[in-house]
Amino acid sequence: MAKKDKKSKATNKAKTNNNTTAKPQARKKLVDPKRKQHRMAAIALFLLAFILYAYSITFGYVLDDQLYITSNQFTKQGFSGIDDILTKESLVGFWGQQKELLEGGRYRPLAIVTYAIEYQLFGEKPGLTHLINVLLYGLTALILFRVLRRLFRSEQNNKWYWGIPFITTALFVAHPLHSEVIANIKGRVEILALLFSLLTLWNSLRYIDTKQFKYLLFTALAFFLAMMSKESPITFLAVVPLTLYYFTDANLSDHIKALSPLLIVTAIFFFIRYQVLGYVLGSGEVVAQELLNDPFLNATTGEKYATVFYTLGLYVKLLFAPLVLTHDYYPKQIPIIGWGDLRAIASFALYAIMGLAALWGIYKKQAWAYGIAFYIITLSIVSNVVISIGTFMNERFLYIPSIGFCLIAALAIGRWLPDWLNKRSNDSQTTTASNIPTIALAAFGLLLSAYVVRTMIRVPAWESNRTLFLTDVENSPNSTKVNTSAGGVLLEGIENVKDQNQKRKRVTRAIKYLDKALVLYPSNPNALLLRGNAAVELDQDFDTALKYYSPLLDNNPNHPQVQKNISMIAEAADGKSVNKMISFIEQSIISRPGLNTSLPFDALGILYGRKKNDLANAARYFEQAITYPDADVGSYQDLAIVYGMSGDYEKALEVNFKALEKAPTNAKVLLNLSITYNNLGQTEKAQQYYQQALAIDPSLANRGR
Repeated sequence: MAKKDKKSKATNKAKTNNNTTAKPQARKKLVDPKRKQHRMAAIALFLLAFILYAYSITFGYVLDDQLYITSNQFTKQGFSGIDDILTKESLVGFWGQQKELLEGGRYRPLAIVTYAIEYQLFGEKPGLTHLINVLLYGLTALILFRVLRRLFRSEQNNKWYWGIPFITTALFVAHPLHSEVIANIKGRVEILALLFSLLTLWNSLRYIDTKQFKYLLFTALAFFLAMMSKESPITFLAVVPLTLYYFTDANLSDHIKALSPLLIVTAIFFFIRYQVLGYVLGSGEVVAQELLNDPFLNATTGEKYATVFYTLGLYVKLLFAPLVLTHDYYPKQIPIIGWGDLRAIASFALYAIMGLAALWGIYKKQAWAYGIAFYIITLSIVSNVVISIGTFMNERFLYIPSIGFCLIAALAIGRWLPDWLNKRSNDSQTTTASNIPTIALAAFGLLLSAYVVRTMIRVPAWESNRTLFLTDVENSPNSTKVNTSAGGVLLEGIENVKDQNQKRKRVTRAIKYLDKALVLYPSNPNALLLRGNAAVELDQDFDTALKYYSPLLDNNPNHPQVQKNISMIAEAADGKSVNKMISFIEQSIISRPGLNTSLPFDALGILYGRKKNDLANAARYFEQAITYPDADVGSYQDLAIVYGMSGDYEKALEVNFKALEKAPTNAKVLLNLSITYNNLGQTEKAQQYYQQALAIDPSLANRGR
């Protein structure tokens, strides 16, 4: 024993001496191989998202971006507009008032607040806004991957490019259906809704794992931001408890605690929504019964739900084979069908089977059943089954539900295919066990590559309204809306085209689309307006133009665009068309009950005065024009000129002063006053107003002298 103690002391002494003489060595930082694998997977997923949509950074504003950015007065006020954004219906900034065009209204302020912040800091920079969308998409991919890693803990030891979490997320990121959300600035509504919904789910899971109260607070904050993005995250009231049931050992008490923040936030959100909109779900006072806002307007209840299930079947088809993509599923791209149609029956049967399978799988806690349940639950809110959403369907509505599909696809590739190959290998020995991972990986690679290619082909369509409409009019040939949009975009700026052959080709092509739109929906207001405009641009065909304008005036005698167009036609009219225009306006416009605009009277004044030199009738109609509140200074000027040409200088002076009240700094009004005073022989006052006119517009020198 003494020997042992002695030896031990000697050893300790040696160690001590060694420690005092050896040079200190830096500790090597240990890297957790699992963490390194996860980091590589996360980087790959983020880069995939960025590369797929990087081209969109060069795009402009398209489609409904005007509603939320370019024509939204609150957004364009920057920081000072945020209060209005938070306290008013989401389209008030565009319309100027709350309009009940869609059942349920819209209160989705969060994305609009971000647009206002960007506008304050950078102005109108669509490229920057697109970049933020892409970065948010990459962040969403990282959060989804993290949530799935928590749900599928058994997959932690796989290679970074393999496993259910990675395959699911990669397929989600690359799925072509998401191009509408990511490449369209307005899609940020959907991006933020999912991002914060996933954070809600993540923090709920963290609470179950740690029992730390702070995660309940994080859950509440995330869910509030999700609901402020869009109403569809309300489906996570079912998704969260379903997920906890499937993937945790949470007891009933834990479930109640985890769900409590979501219920509280839901109550708070709907209280805020009620205070802003004046109702919770719907006012019951939709202003316009319009097919483009209610595609089921003329359908029976049976036809409505048969068509709804038909569209639900199309969603499944698009998830499996996203070959033909479009932003437009408006009437009559989707036909109204009845329950005698096999497409409705087959789709109903498919969803019935999916629902029953999910219920059975939930009892067994099968992951594929969770995928089906996730898909059905999150799709329900935009399916037209629960509430009417104002359109048949949209690809963006699959943004959140597609996670369920991608999960099932990942299970098929990552588990079922290897299991099937293993069984086949054991039974027939046609496939060696060593080849099975390679075959499964190849299947994943092929599907992912197909998605990537299809997405990269689709994304450029979103570059501008022109590229989008002219692409999708081929993909949705039976939509009255996109045919109208294609015709309209071809007519934009047509007056600036100098090459007459090129101009004629564009207008002729526009007419083709507009005629198709009117065949599909004869009372389409935008198509009627544009078709009338096209007739004028093509051959100055005023008769045809007026034929298309008439139905619009029947519906609204004060239609602002039609009335303005008729005024423009009056300005351009010559020869025989002058009498035709006079006859049309006198017989078909000014006689309409409810007319409350100066424009047709102003047009008649121009036609009689400038085109026919009939000063008496010109004065009569200009006098009527200035009795309306919308009369502009031009009507007063024209009336004053007519009085002056008639020799009634006192009346001319009176009207000129009324014009000056409307436009105190209008140099031409001041010049007309100078001319009138000169005609009255009051040269001193004439010179006074002449000098005032020159001070504002020096180019008027020597005019009227």
